[in-house]
Amino acid sequence: MHTAYDTPRTHALRGSQPARNLVCWPLAATRARGWLAALFALAAASLAGAELHIGNGGEPLTLDPQRYNLRLEQTILGDLFEGLTTVDAQGRIVPGAAERWETSDDGLTWTFHLRNEGRWSDGKAVTAHDFVFSLRRLLNPGTAASLAYFLYPIAGAEAVNIGNEPPEALGVQAIDDHTLVIRLEEPFPFLAERLFYPTGSPVPKHVVSEHGDDWVKAGNMVTNGAFVLDEWVPQGHVRLRRNPAWRDAENMQLEAVTYHPTYDRSAAYNRFLSGELDIIGDFPPGEIKRLQAERGNETHLSPLLSIMYLVFNTTAKPFDDARVRRALALAINRELITGRVLKSGEIPSHSFVPRLVADFASQVAPHTPDPATARTLLAAAGYGEDNPLEVTLRHIAGDDNKTVQVAIASMWKAIGVSTRLHHADLASHFAALRQGDFEVAEAGWFGENNPEHYLELLMSATGEVNYGRFQDADYDSLMQRAKATVSLAERITLMQQAEVRGLSLDPVVPLYSVTIRSLVRKGVRGWQANPRNVHPARFLAD
Repeated sequence: MHTAYDTPRTHALRGSQPARNLVCWPLAATRARGWLAALFALAAASLAGAELHIGNGGEPLTLDPQRYNLRLEQTILGDLFEGLTTVDAQGRIVPGAAERWETSDDGLTWTFHLRNEGRWSDGKAVTAHDFVFSLRRLLNPGTAASLAYFLYPIAGAEAVNIGNEPPEALGVQAIDDHTLVIRLEEPFPFLAERLFYPTGSPVPKHVVSEHGDDWVKAGNMVTNGAFVLDEWVPQGHVRLRRNPAWRDAENMQLEAVTYHPTYDRSAAYNRFLSGELDIIGDFPPGEIKRLQAERGNETHLSPLLSIMYLVFNTTAKPFDDARVRRALALAINRELITGRVLKSGEIPSHSFVPRLVADFASQVAPHTPDPATARTLLAAAGYGEDNPLEVTLRHIAGDDNKTVQVAIASMWKAIGVSTRLHHADLASHFAALRQGDFEVAEAGWFGENNPEHYLELLMSATGEVNYGRFQDADYDSLMQRAKATVSLAERITLMQQAEVRGLSLDPVVPLYSVTIRSLVRKGVRGWQANPRNVHPARFLAD
């Protein structure tokens, strides 16, 4: 066995003055105690009122960790729940509910040792049995978890999720209250990273059993993270308050954090300027230069582990024809989109795996825009002046997104394609994609520092987040071989080959990696830019 993560315990040591000193100076000691008590009372009063208001992009559809799908839900859930692993203020994977873990030499068995001090917010102990219950619940087809495939590396996970095996067949076992063993179907060196997502969070069996689906409501919900749910006003806000039962609650600076659905970027920007919001994760790109000059210490631009792309519904005609997909891909000029349309530091990408992903050098050859070849391919597929191709392009509502899609529509017009734009809010947009209700659509995938996180999206077994229902036996075979490989170097090589194979069929058109534009009010402490763009409220202070 080799230790993958092991952290020493730390202890705070408190000293005291000898009693004789207190006896010799009773008046001075009494006054000193009085001043100290007053100072502590003031500090406590200040801490009690410490609350931040954060713009969060939109309204969550759920706060059930096993049923979430949106990044804005992940942000809130990361404050409410703590998985076996978690992230630090810089977005690095660190121990969470588990204080350490080991992996077997063949990479198939992971043993997690839970913290003795782990507690639910109602005071009950968090145990390995809670994780067994929660992981089985995630993979149970009755839960209808769209991201269940995140944990398909666990032995039996896919068979359970498609209903071929009972949840009890899942490769998870509680050896005792504080020892959890996870057996994998195949080696998966990125498991520690995958487990920090809400899909790997524990949920309280005793509460879920009592309240059913209503367990996520304020007043019912019990959590094991740094915060508890105080109030959820639909289309208004989600307010969290500090969880005194959390293992490190005494070192937290915030008493509460309120997340506001900020659908409209310009409106969120104005709310920040007026002092209504303390942090927002986006603002109009046209304001960058002015903000950097006038509010430089509040303005943050940082690259995100991400890929924005177009996805074709490969089950719908004519997008089941690779010639049509290739023609539309060849018409797109990524450099023009990032340099002249967005103009805020986005990185054009010809690969599906973001450049920021460590130890992965894409072998995909860049596509030079080629309208002439695009028109030839369309003609071969039966489209031309007498029979122009008509496309509906779905995108997320918002100025940036609309501007990009208008630019793409213009590029397609140059090859004789007529494009109708259709926009929707974030939740509705991705609901349509999961249901396959689109022809061509904008999509994005964020957050993980390993290539499988992105390349899995094109596997036929992935499910509804393979939005275009792309299927290719050769691609699946390469990815399956990669997943069965223990050697990381060999695994990467196979995934490089898979990416080349997949993108040669153009099921998606990679566009660019996102640059996050954030505003953080002066005086807010603990916020650190990082490639995951995760900022747990437990590290923030006002």
